[in-house]
Amino acid sequence: MSSGFDIDTPYTWGYYNELSPIYLNFVCALNGHHPIPLDDGFSYCELGCGYGVTTNGLAELFPQGDFIGIDYNDDHIDAANEMAEEIGSLNVDFKSLDFNEISKADLPQFDFIVLHGVYSWVDPNTREAIRKFIAAHLKEDGIAYVSYDCMPGWAAIAPLRDIVLTHTAGMTTSSQMKAQAGLDYLDFMANNNASFFVDNPPAKEFLNEIKGRDIDYVTHELLVDFAKPYYFHQVAAEMRSAGLSYSGSAILNLNLIDLAVPAEFHEILQNASSRNEFESRGDFIRNQRFRKDVFKNSRKTMDVEEQLEVLSHVVFGVTCAVPEFKTSVAFGDVSLNYAGDVFSSLIDVLSVSAKSAASLSEMDQFKEYPLELIVDALKFLSAGKQVVPMRADAEGRTDLDLDADRYTIPAAFNIQFLKRRLLKQSEMVLLAPRAGVGIEMSMADALFALCMVEATRDEVAPWVFQRLVEAKQEIIFAGGTEQEAIAEAVEKFRETRLPKFLELGILEPAQD
Repeated sequence: MSSGFDIDTPYTWGYYNELSPIYLNFVCALNGHHPIPLDDGFSYCELGCGYGVTTNGLAELFPQGDFIGIDYNDDHIDAANEMAEEIGSLNVDFKSLDFNEISKADLPQFDFIVLHGVYSWVDPNTREAIRKFIAAHLKEDGIAYVSYDCMPGWAAIAPLRDIVLTHTAGMTTSSQMKAQAGLDYLDFMANNNASFFVDNPPAKEFLNEIKGRDIDYVTHELLVDFAKPYYFHQVAAEMRSAGLSYSGSAILNLNLIDLAVPAEFHEILQNASSRNEFESRGDFIRNQRFRKDVFKNSRKTMDVEEQLEVLSHVVFGVTCAVPEFKTSVAFGDVSLNYAGDVFSSLIDVLSVSAKSAASLSEMDQFKEYPLELIVDALKFLSAGKQVVPMRADAEGRTDLDLDADRYTIPAAFNIQFLKRRLLKQSEMVLLAPRAGVGIEMSMADALFALCMVEATRDEVAPWVFQRLVEAKQEIIFAGGTEQEAIAEAVEKFRETRLPKFLELGILEPAQD
């Protein structure tokens, strides 16, 4: 394969909520485009699926959908198929295909085609092959998701790739060792005040950021021959050649002028003559480095009344407990405080059970608010990622058994993901079956949840301690013994996180 990918380096494990059909439908509705009905079945394809983490998770959350994951790396595909088999999924298939040959494969039409990061990591011929595949296989009204490194944010840091490739060109070691050598070289330059870093603070910030990432991720980020950042208008034009129209950003705040840029720039965006100009101006103001774009295979749009009707029936829920809810959220240089009465009332209600704006408007505490205001408030809340769109029938649990002796994990995906990745990364995502979404959490919370399945109530803390010791994980604590610190952390988890885990169906009380 001549696409520029390093096929010898495995990709990182990650679940991306923005690839969910629910999420992509919401982005489209937010921007006046028709969502795709999900209840009666749909077809979904991920290009560059890696280990198939997201696709496998979505296949379990949406048994009515048909999923295909495609990747060039045989090891990725083998691992993805193995995970699907262990989960017991019958609605997902993974195929090892070169993107340059993908149009020759016998594949169906899809309602959704998504590719995360791939587009800026392949050569021009491969990008053209991807566009031809989308043009041929995305259904009318279908949705495509394309994320990529973008300009102008990459302007100050793109030379880092070139210098790493140049520095490591003669090395015969593994790609990961080359990446580490490249990082060490950049670090030496930065620590000794090479003028490039002195004159370009964003480059030093990027270096400090990437040094903390998994070396496999670094390898794909820095050692890709054809990696290239794009301006939005370039990608939008290429997608238009495949028949697609830009809908909006999967970075939700960027769809709302008030949250997209600081107040002094609002008028500049409002006066943009086209969406092309709107996005280009916004990228320049934010110095944006990565875009997550959503496109539609249609030019049809909803009128204002139809859009309000669709948005009023989107179900939202809260992913954290009320005491943990951050009422002040920063979006780059823009801050938003959820301090108003409508915000606090919505947070309180949605923290108990997921609801739509239409159902909220019928409740006594919201009858004084117009439906449009409730919908707008939910838009702003969803931008903060603590309130998220959920499946239409999401209800959560109200009969929470917080004193059960043991619990179970109902989602087979979660069991397999924990089996493979527990204590191997700082954070992870577990599926919330009742909500139809993935919930981001610390590795500590994931560990506590698993140990509540493996051990009885009185033995959870010792079980956590034993797992950490066996994994040779450092235990950080402020005072007392290690066991006391773990017992305190487990008890805090029971008080703050366990109720939400039960409400969303991440855990269930074990049946005697």
